[in-house]
Amino acid sequence: MASRLTNEATDTAPHLLPSTGRHRTTLFPRRRTTPRTARDFVAATLTEWGETSRLDDMRLCTSELVTNAVLHGTPVGRLILVRVESLDEELRIEVHDSGENRPTQRVPEESAVDGRGLLIVAATADKWGVKERTGPGKRVWAAFNRITEPQGATS
Repeated sequence: MASRLTNEATDTAPHLLPSTGRHRTTLFPRRRTTPRTARDFVAATLTEWGETSRLDDMRLCTSELVTNAVLHGTPVGRLILVRVESLDEELRIEVHDSGENRPTQRVPEESAVDGRGLLIVAATADKWGVKERTGPGKRVWAAFNRITEPQGATS
């Protein structure tokens, strides 16, 4: 069954992206292995761009957001869109799915084996949120401030 999830991220409001920004978008199937392949896509993209200062944080958040999309957000037979953006002041990961359920951050019981994904994202990313899509579903994003070295610093 074909997905109705479109590559909305590249179609919406290109005038809102700074002219110095870069982005890359890929669609993934709803599979158990998708969080790993999405993580690899994000890491490869950021490494190619030379944006590795927050790489581990972004890989972790990608894994959590895509896992949520696979388990809770994407209906069977639909796709997950992952977008990586390099903007002037931040790096951003967006995960789009066509499910109607909005993710909510919760505090799981101590003995629970799941339910901590958005807590991890909130603790790791500088900002995160959920936005509506033009089509079905929503997009969940995590943003990471750029780490800049002080003037005159040497390694």
